Amino acid sequence: MGFMLKISLTDDEKDLLKETFNLALGQAGDKLARLLKSFVDLSVPEIEILEAERVAEKVLQDTVFSVSDSVTALAQSFSHGTRVDGEAVVIFNSQTVQTVAGIFGLDSVSEHSQKIEIMLELTNIIAGACLNGIANQLFNGDMSFKPPVVLADNIDLTKFVYSSFQRSQLNWDHTLMVKITFNLKDKQFKSDLLIFVSEQAIEAVRKALQRLLSEM
Repeated sequence: MGFMLKISLTDDEKDLLKETFNLALGQAGDKLARLLKSFVDLSVPEIEILEAERVAEKVLQDTVFSVSDSVTALAQSFSHGTRVDGEAVVIFNSQTVQTVAGIFGLDSVSEHSQKIEIMLELTNIIAGACLNGIANQLFNGDMSFKPPVVLADNIDLTKFVYSSFQRSQLNWDHTLMVKITFNLKDKQFKSDLLIFVSEQAIEAVRKALQRLLSEM
């Protein structure tokens, strides 16, 4: 018999959370567009509460990349007070890394470490703008962030996903996972932003959503 999730959001809560993300993404997309001098196309956020066992499969199933793409992935932990914490993971493929390096005036033979520095900065901007947009709407304040770290450097997407998101690697049973895809209209640039909200934080998010719904 399938395990019934104790943790869930109502349709109204889910719709409001999607709306909250859309507003926050507008800010993230705007910052990205100014930085990269190109119009940014954002997908509708996919929001789902998942058991840890299903995360790897879900990341691969909904990715903007092909499963054999070489990717660079960066992660940034975030928190708000004692009740909200999680991790944002931004995935770029090697083509995107080259595109961004070109925009910043680095040629293809430039130091690899310089390119990684730029991708770390980009992660800071994408995750920071999006999550602060969420935190301000739900909790009336900014998130706190740890500096981003490199999870994978130019490795096969499937290999990265299964080594990072296997059940044994995850220290929670459920997560609220949000997935957003970024594309630049006129350039070879695409990116997946994955946000994982911890189990205890789902409750805080739900309470904030209920408060907002009651004020409508």
